Amino acid sequence: MKVVFMGTSEFAVPSLCSLATSTHEIVAVVTQPDRPKGRSKIPSHSPVKKKALELEFNVLQPANVNDEPVVKQLQDLSPECIVVVAFGQFLSNAVLLLPQYRCLNIHASLLPKYRGAAPINWAIMQGETVTGVTAVIMTARMDAGDIVAQKTTPLSPDENAGELEKRLSAMGAELLIDTLHLVETRIATYTKQDENGVSFAPKLKKEQGLILWSQETQKIHNQVRGMTPSPGAYTYFLKNDSKEKVRIIIQKTQIHNAPKTKPFCTPGMIDEIMPCGIHVATMDGTICITQLQPEGKRVMDAQDYLRGHKMIVGNMFVS
Repeated sequence: MKVVFMGTSEFAVPSLCSLATSTHEIVAVVTQPDRPKGRSKIPSHSPVKKKALELEFNVLQPANVNDEPVVKQLQDLSPECIVVVAFGQFLSNAVLLLPQYRCLNIHASLLPKYRGAAPINWAIMQGETVTGVTAVIMTARMDAGDIVAQKTTPLSPDENAGELEKRLSAMGAELLIDTLHLVETRIATYTKQDENGVSFAPKLKKEQGLILWSQETQKIHNQVRGMTPSPGAYTYFLKNDSKEKVRIIIQKTQIHNAPKTKPFCTPGMIDEIMPCGIHVATMDGTICITQLQPEGKRVMDAQDYLRGHKMIVGNMFVS
C-alpha cells in the first residue's frame, strides 16, 4: 500500500519506524515546519523530520497542509492511505477524502474517551486504571470517526505521563501495522463511537499544574503524574515563615499507608521529614514528595534538596 505519513512529535516516531520496515511504501512524510525549541532561537527539526531524513524519505513541511498547492502535491503522490500520528494540524475534507482508504489516525486513548490533544495526561489525572490506543478513521470532527481497532493496557498507579507516552507510542506502532493489514485485506470492521461515552482532553495550560493542597491525596498524586514531565506540577514554598515564596516543580510523589495527618496540620503543611522524602498534609492525609526541581535547576531527590535548603515540620507549601 502507498502511504503518506503525517506526524511531528516523539510519540509518532515508533509508528514511522514500524511503517518503514513493513511491506508498505512511504511516498512522503509530512511534518510541521522547523521551529525554535526551548530557549533557543534557532529553528530545529521535529523528531519525525529527524527520523525521516535518517531513513531518507521525502519530507514535506507545509505551514498549512490544507492549502491548495499542498493538496495538489498530495494528490500527485497518489497515496492509498494517509496515516496521521500526533501531527498537530487539522485536516480539511479535501485531504481526508483524498486516499482510497481514507486517513487513519493513531490516538493515545480508548476512544470515545479523551478526544483531543492531551489524552495521556488527562487519563492519568482522572485516575484511570486502564488506557490504550485507538486506530480511527478521521473525519472533520476531532477524533470522532469510526473505530477500526484498539489495544488496551493497565495503567500503573505511579506511572507518569512521560513514561506512559513511551509505552503507548510503541503500542500505537504495533496497532498501526495490524490495522493497515485489516484495511488493505478488506476484513476491517468500522465501529461508530458511542457519543454517550465521549470525554475531552484539551491541551494543558501551565497554570493547571498549580497544586491545591486542600484536595484529596490521590487527586494530588494523579495531578503530579499527569503533569510530568510537561507542563509540570508546581507549588510555592513559604520560606522561613516569611512572605517570600519559592516556586518548586514537584516531579514525583508517593502515597503511603501511613497514619492520618497530625491534628495540628493544615493542608500544605510539612508533616514530617522522612528518609523517603517530605511528607505534606492534604485534605485527607499526607503525600510524600520524593523528587522535585527548584525553578531553573536540575531535578533532584528530596533528600538531596534538603541538604542545601532548610525545611522543617510546620513549614508551608502554598498555592
